[in-house]
Amino acid sequence: MLGLRSLLMGVLWASAWPLYLAATAQVARLGPWPKATGVLAATILEAAAIGLFARGLGSWFFKPGGWCERYLDTPPSVTRQFRGAGRLLIIAAMALLVPIHLFANGEIAHQGNAVTAPALSRFLFLAFELVVLASLVYHLRPNSALMIWINPDVELEPEAEAGTAAPAAMVVVTRQPFGTVGEAWVTWCLRRARAIARLIVAFGVVVVILDFCGYSFAAGRLALGGVESLVVFMLSWAIHRVVARLIAWRLRVDSRTNRVWASIAAFWISRSKGAHAAATAPGSKPADAEDWTLVAARTSTFTIILLALAMLGWIWGIDPTLMDFLAKQHIWTDAEGGSVVLGDLATSMVAVVLGGLAWRYMAGLFAFTLFRRLPDDPGVRFAVVTLCRYATLALTVVVALQAVHLKLSQISFLLAALGVGLGFGLQEVVSNFICGLILLLERPIRIGDVVSVAGTTGKVDRINTRSTTIINGDNQCMIVPNRELITGRLVNWTHKDKIMRVGVRVVVSHDSDVETVTSLLLTIARSDFDVLSKPAPSALLDELGESGLVFSLSVYVADPGLMGGAKHRICKAIRERFAQNKIALASPIREVALTGVPEELTRLIGGRRLRGDEPESAPPTPHRAEARASVEA
Repeated sequence: MLGLRSLLMGVLWASAWPLYLAATAQVARLGPWPKATGVLAATILEAAAIGLFARGLGSWFFKPGGWCERYLDTPPSVTRQFRGAGRLLIIAAMALLVPIHLFANGEIAHQGNAVTAPALSRFLFLAFELVVLASLVYHLRPNSALMIWINPDVELEPEAEAGTAAPAAMVVVTRQPFGTVGEAWVTWCLRRARAIARLIVAFGVVVVILDFCGYSFAAGRLALGGVESLVVFMLSWAIHRVVARLIAWRLRVDSRTNRVWASIAAFWISRSKGAHAAATAPGSKPADAEDWTLVAARTSTFTIILLALAMLGWIWGIDPTLMDFLAKQHIWTDAEGGSVVLGDLATSMVAVVLGGLAWRYMAGLFAFTLFRRLPDDPGVRFAVVTLCRYATLALTVVVALQAVHLKLSQISFLLAALGVGLGFGLQEVVSNFICGLILLLERPIRIGDVVSVAGTTGKVDRINTRSTTIINGDNQCMIVPNRELITGRLVNWTHKDKIMRVGVRVVVSHDSDVETVTSLLLTIARSDFDVLSKPAPSALLDELGESGLVFSLSVYVADPGLMGGAKHRICKAIRERFAQNKIALASPIREVALTGVPEELTRLIGGRRLRGDEPESAPPTPHRAEARASVEA
């Protein structure tokens, strides 16, 4: 928005003095002096106003730190080149084209007779064409700043240090003219910029040769079309860069909004002292905006190219009459005797292309428009995009068939045969497709849910038309047909919410104080940063075991991915805090009896005591040895 306001201010600033000159020209035209003198003075003043306006607008655009450098990201070396070319063309036009206009309209009179000089006018126009051609050759040379800026394969030279002069061939380039060049066709065009520049120079040479050989009308028509085409290209490029800046501005606004929501969420967390607020607060997780920005940039580029092509067609005489004539050309006759013309086929192809583009860029378009009003739920967004894509596909097929006069009633036999084939040969595929639609509509599972199916637990990664992709804990992708998710047994751990329970069993000695152990377990649970305050942690005496008192600690985390880390930290804290409070973790006692020991092994062991306590039974016989060893479970 700042760029548009700055552009408007530049136009107003450049129009101030030219408006004064235009008003003076009208005064001179209507003054009391002779009419020929007034018309001559008015024409010269009007030409000076036009030149001054072009000079002021060029200065506003291409001055150091001006509009192009600030809002179009044009390097200073390129703007300097544009500024010099603009000044040269303005001076040449004022010096060469204004006299041609005066001679052609008979505004120079001598003793009441209009002075015409066709030879001089032709010479002046040829001189202007040579100046333009020389400017093209100079500014489109391979080592110019413009060509280096366009070529993506040229390595950028570092800026010269302060106080040192840079070499003549060195230009400082900050970025590419189309922003981040990521599409193949853009890179292909930019890498052939030198060939395109040669074609432009060759076009100028052809215009000059035609004018020199006497084909003035053809030369003038080509020159006018070339200038208008260049203006269309420059305007398209400027609009493209402005749209890119608007998309970047919207992205910054979204990032600022997400930061505001994150600050509100942090304040709410500090007030509630629970991690559950962080999991449910709106905007706590910034949305990924790379998809919609890329789609918006590509869509704007495609639209600008179409408009530019339409303008070029109008400039070079491709009028609607020719298009209407081509559209009425007969191609074939339909079943009802009607005529299918080239326009119908073109309409069908346009419908297919638009449907394909809508299918491809629907996710980014919805992210830019609709998803801002929906909750931040990947499952909801995926379901909306998928269902809209299916609807778009059906609409595209209907429109494309109707455009070429093919109605559904005329292909009913084909649909019937297709239905029979699907019923017998592809019934499993159709069943999985229908089950996929049911999954998207009823939403028993969503993208990101943790489910257990066919003995495997994992996270739902994608719901396709035929199958669903589930990624387990080993990062393995399991492809499950949609029919099994509808007709089989399915456990969805996060269907209601993503809060998961983490259980820890602790066994302490029988002489431990129950209240002390329970209080200590709750303190450890509440001190962990991933444990939720609602639902609150709980610690209970679960059973009186043989080796000690069995306590059960239950805590809740906001996401299944936090379970492992929370359990590890809690177990580590229990070991350390119990050791500090001298609470012994009970260990079961195991009695191991060795029977059938050979005589030689018994002699080697002798009376040596094994690790553990002395057996309470009778002394070991040669064929029996008993030992008690403490084993920690």
